[in-house]
Amino acid sequence: MQFARDTGVGGSVTRRQGVQVTVLRFPASAAVGKIWWPGASGELPAIGTVEVPDGTAVRLTAGRVPHSRKKRSRYGNNRKAVNLAFIRGLPAGSVLDLSLRRVVPASFAAVAHLAPGLRDLDVYIDHLGADAPSVIAELTALESLALFGHDPTFPGDDPSLRLDDHALSAIADLPALESLSLLGGSYTGHGLRQLTRLPKLRHLHIEREGLTAPMFRFAAAMPALTELDGLDEFGDDGPMPPAEVKRVRAMLPHISVC
Repeated sequence: MQFARDTGVGGSVTRRQGVQVTVLRFPASAAVGKIWWPGASGELPAIGTVEVPDGTAVRLTAGRVPHSRKKRSRYGNNRKAVNLAFIRGLPAGSVLDLSLRRVVPASFAAVAHLAPGLRDLDVYIDHLGADAPSVIAELTALESLALFGHDPTFPGDDPSLRLDDHALSAIADLPALESLSLLGGSYTGHGLRQLTRLPKLRHLHIEREGLTAPMFRFAAAMPALTELDGLDEFGDDGPMPPAEVKRVRAMLPHISVC
C-alpha cells in the first residue's frame, strides 16, 4: 500500500507490480476520516492518494471525531467539520459502507454520488440540513441505515428537527433496505406507519423516549420483519416500561421483540 501527497481529489485505475489497483484521491492538506477494506492492515487515514485492490469497495468513516468518546458526544460541535465535496471525485461504486461524524451540513448532498455502491450508512441526521432525508432517499442500494437524532432526555440535546415523520416517509421508499436503526428523534406513530412501505425490512432497532405499545401496530403489516429490538435496551431504564414491551410482544407474536 502506497501513500502520496496529491492536491486533487478523485479516483483512477492503474497497475502496481502487475496488479491492478484503484487510486482513491482525498484532500492532501488534512485527513478527512479513515478508510478500511478487507485485507487492509487496519484503518488508514483518508488523506492524499490511497491505493486499494481494483474492484474492492471500502468502508469510509468521514468527518472529525471529537476527543470524547461518550455516547452521542462523538457527533458534537467541538472540532472543525469536514466538507464532503471530495466524495464527488471518488468512483461512484468505491464506497460500500459510510459512517459520518462531524461534517459540513450543506455538503451532505455529495453522498448521493455514492448511490450505486453504498450499502450501509450511519449518520447523525440532526447535524445535517433540511435536505438530508431527500438525499438519503436517493441511496436506493442501501441495505442498512442507522439514523441518530437529538433526544431531549440527554443533557444538552434539543428536540429533534430532522429525525421526524418527514424523514421516515422519505426513507420508506428505499427498496433494498433490510436493517434500520432509529436512535432519538421526534417522529410519531404516523411516521412509523410509513415503514410498512419497506418490503425487505427484516430488522428494526428503535431507542427513544415516549414510545407506547400502540405505536407498533404497524409492524403486523410487515411480513419480512422478524426482529424488533432496542425497546428494553436497558431494562427498567430503557426507552419503554417493561409492561409496554410485553404489550408489544403480545401484539406481534411472529416477531422477536427485545
